[in-house]
Amino acid sequence: MSQEVEPFGITYDRVRLDRTVARLLDAHDIQRVLELPAGGAKAMPSLYSLPFGKRGRDVHLFNAAPQGLAVWERLGLSDRLTLHQGDPSATGLPDAHYDLVWNFVTVGFDPNFPSIIKEMARVSRRYVMTVHCNGYNIGYPWHRLLHRVFNLPWTHGETAYFFPHKVRQTYREAGIEPVGFGLFDMPPWPDPPGFRDIRLHRTGGDDVEAKDWTAPIEQVYATGRKHPGLRVLGRIEDLPIPNLARFPISHLFYILGAKL
Repeated sequence: MSQEVEPFGITYDRVRLDRTVARLLDAHDIQRVLELPAGGAKAMPSLYSLPFGKRGRDVHLFNAAPQGLAVWERLGLSDRLTLHQGDPSATGLPDAHYDLVWNFVTVGFDPNFPSIIKEMARVSRRYVMTVHCNGYNIGYPWHRLLHRVFNLPWTHGETAYFFPHKVRQTYREAGIEPVGFGLFDMPPWPDPPGFRDIRLHRTGGDDVEAKDWTAPIEQVYATGRKHPGLRVLGRIEDLPIPNLARFPISHLFYILGAKL
């Protein structure tokens, strides 16, 4: 198993997700959360729901990975967890059981995305949220070009779900009305920069569980200290920048939907 340290950009992803979750919890009464599935997007899996756990929510992870669970344990948050295994499109979980059912990026790569969204809607009693790569980011055409130049298979899912209108359409077809939208993670470099992506593709990086991961976000949560660069970028991103200007530089967007 090869070793892989999450780079600065992934840590910034996670810090900005934490900020997004904080705002979500301030705006909505969400107590029980299901991450479906709890994978990783070229990063250590099963850590994306840490922002919910550290704020005292009841967190359920579907198909969690041992490496990520070890981080929850070291941070003293494993008592917030309930684990489930199975098919993400047919979970066997009870109807209308969770306040929020959500996923970070990986479900948009799954060819069964519409079926999984329907399952997310079934087991949620209030909200569904998915986070996606932003196809309007200036790095997206560069990413596609790299795959062609290096003759690499495209393993990043149905590209239609890189665009908010298609995600909203899929939500509505599943009986979910989109009620919230946000762009986040907007450092001053394109997504992805390229070199790490090519290296991971050539070394089997799409199988995140085949890597021995180190996630610096663990130390951020354990100590409360952030690299100065993370703080500076975060302050800039928190400025009242209109979405029209955010689209070309934001790496990620989320859609929040409410059950009809």
